[in-house]
Parts: sequence; C-alpha cells; structure tokens
Amino acid sequence: MSKWFCGAASVWIAAMAVSLLVVAPAIAQEQELIDRVVALVDDEAIFQSDVETAVRQYMFQRGTTSIKPEEREALYNEALQTLIDDRLVIAQAARLGIDVPFSDVEAQVNKTLEENRKALGGDAEFERQLAVEGLTLEDLKKLYRTQLRNRMLVERVLQKDMKRQQGDVTEEELRAFYERNIENIPKRPEVVHLKTIFVGFESSSKAVAVARDKANAIRMRLINGEDFAEVAKAESEDPSAALGGELGWVRPQDLREPAFAKAVESMDAGQISEPVLTVYGYHIIEVTDKRPQSGEVQIRHILVRSAPSDEDIQVVFASANAIRDELTAGAVFDSLAARYNTDPAADKYGDLGWLKVSELPQFFRDVLADMKPGDVSPVLRESSGFRIVELIEREEERPYKYTEIIDDLTRLYEQDRFGNTYQAYIEELRKKFNVEIRT
Repeated sequence: MSKWFCGAASVWIAAMAVSLLVVAPAIAQEQELIDRVVALVDDEAIFQSDVETAVRQYMFQRGTTSIKPEEREALYNEALQTLIDDRLVIAQAARLGIDVPFSDVEAQVNKTLEENRKALGGDAEFERQLAVEGLTLEDLKKLYRTQLRNRMLVERVLQKDMKRQQGDVTEEELRAFYERNIENIPKRPEVVHLKTIFVGFESSSKAVAVARDKANAIRMRLINGEDFAEVAKAESEDPSAALGGELGWVRPQDLREPAFAKAVESMDAGQISEPVLTVYGYHIIEVTDKRPQSGEVQIRHILVRSAPSDEDIQVVFASANAIRDELTAGAVFDSLAARYNTDPAADKYGDLGWLKVSELPQFFRDVLADMKPGDVSPVLRESSGFRIVELIEREEERPYKYTEIIDDLTRLYEQDRFGNTYQAYIEELRKKFNVEIRT
C-alpha cells in the first residue's frame, strides 16, 4: 500500500497504512463532484465523490495541481481500496462498541492543520493552496473532523483487536529487532552541550521603549472595542497577521518562548494580555477559548518588534564585548551568565543543554567547528542581539545504543509487526462483512 495515504499524526496509522482520506459526503457535494456508488461495505456506500476528493486532498497535501493520467488512475484505484479497508475497520468498531470523544477529534484536527501549514512552507502557501482547491479553512476543518474521527476509530480498533491477538512485545523480540535493523535505524546525530550569554537589544532602553509604547497604544485600541483580527492585519509584524493573528489551538507547554507561554497559562478566555516581551518584541495576546479536558487554548496575538537604531546596536555590542573581555581575563562563565544572559531558552546559569548541530544556524555551526570543549566563542551577531557561547562537550554522530531508544524501538517494532499482519487482518474482516465493488 502506498505511502500516499499514510497519515503522519499517528504512529499506528502510519504503520498500517490506514488512510487519512475518509471523506465527508457533505464536502464532496459542496464541491459539486459527479456522484455514483462505486462500492458497498456492509451496506454503507462509498461514492465516486469520496474517492475523487481523496485524490484531490492528496494533491493538496503535496502542493500540486496536476498529475499524469496514468498516475491519477493508479491513485484513484488505490484510494478506493484504502477507503474500503477503512470502512471495514469502522464497521468492526461498531461491533466492538468503540467510539472517539469529540475533544480528541478536535485536538487532532488542529494538529493536522498545523502540520499541513508547515509541510506547505507557511501560512501564505497554505492559503494559496486552499484557494487553488476552492476550499475555505472551515471547509477543510469540516472535512478533517470526519476523516480524523474515522481514522482514530481505525486506530483504536487495531490497537484493541490486533494487539490482543499478538500480545505484548518481549525484551527478547525487541533486542532481536534492534540487532536486525541497527544498520537501518537513523544514527544519533552530532550534538553539542552549550552555555550561553545572550545580550538582546532590549537591554538598550531606547529601542524597547518605542516598541512598548506602540504595543500599549494598540492594546488600548483593542480594549476600546476595535476588532482584534483587523488590528492584527494592519499592525502585527508576525506572519500570522494575514490570518488576523490566529495561532490556533496550542498547549502552553509546547510554546517555545517561556514568557509567552507563562502569559497564556495565566489568562482566561476572552482576556487580552498586557504587552509581553520576548526576543521577538512585544506581544499582545488574546485567549479566545479553552479546552479543560486537553489543556489546550485557542490564541491569537499581535507582535510589535523592537527595531534597534545604530546607536542601540553599538551600545549592546560594547556590552557584549565587555563581558567577553571579562571571560578572557578569567571570570567564571556561570557567574556572568547569571548576571547578563537574557535568553529564556537557557537556565539561570546560561545552560542550553544538548543541541543537535544540524539544527543550529550555519554561521553557528561554522564557529563551533573550530572550537574545543572549554573554548569560548567570539561575540556573535544575531537578529535580536549578540551572543557568546561556551562549548562544554561534543559528541560525534554514532549508532544509538539499545538502552537509549527502547521506547522508539518498541514503536518501530509494533509498526513492523502491525504492518506485516494488517492485510491479513483486513482479509479476515472481508469474510465478516459484505464488500461489493461496482465498476
């Protein structure tokens, strides 16, 4: 079965190649697709529009508007078979009394939309592809609600029914799987343990004061009743401005900026925050809704960036160089980091922990290439300030040890085991339920 119809959001589903594309008939009708019944599964119809919309969504996810006729035919046939497989498992869910809470479905809808945005390269390309497909964001949400509920039903049936048949994974099986696949398991990447002293432009009071005043003025406009989305489109300096500042449903603990996350955690639905300072500038945040069951909040924001002047830059650069001189003269890195570092990603002594070298900016990697453990970097310029780092330790790329990846190995093994038995399971379901394909 092709990877075209595997969803990324669920390990079980990806492993067993269960389709994301179980399509809501209402959306198909809105798109005015020509309909006829192409298959019946336990008296439940699969329409041509279901299959066509599955093909269209595959094209949406890949960011393409056309494929070769022979590729489209193969894709159509595969989509039909995948939809049949899904309906078989959903029919089994009804027999087993398995269902999915609405809150779980809605959380997965928002996660999938965010994955699509990232896969297509950001908000602008996501909106462009929606326009190409003739869909609104609400259309896509409605489509996903049906698709993802069905997919999660499939997942739960397979977890309950197939795992019951196979039993739990033993350590002997897991170690044997590790030995067989060690050459195919991605290697542990090169990592570095760093400490940092980051001196941001906010340390120059002039630049931050201008941004703070502007943020306060925007907040007062919102308090006085102006529409948040319209103000965000006009004033925000973040890419989310085009969407009225919308960031969707998130969990505060998943937000990368600690000050932003702390503000969100403390807010009630409908509340507008005071300006919140991060390395990007000042944020005005509104929590529009909350889901107590999952801990998620729906938020939007307006960003006002601090635009340092040449004078501000020189002041901060001089401060960073003075700190670097103290280090050269023998000062303890931890002590200076505790006094001067403003990077919220580090602890109070500037410790950033272990970082993957491949995920660092190229200029940063170039600097680290010539450093040895214990070395301190020169002053490095970044978009929002100046940084000094100390290299504590470096580990080159190497194979993972068994004990380092037991959880991942268990997941991979279960993927492999489920993948190998999935088709046999589907064949068993075909014996339980009536399947009719109409040419």
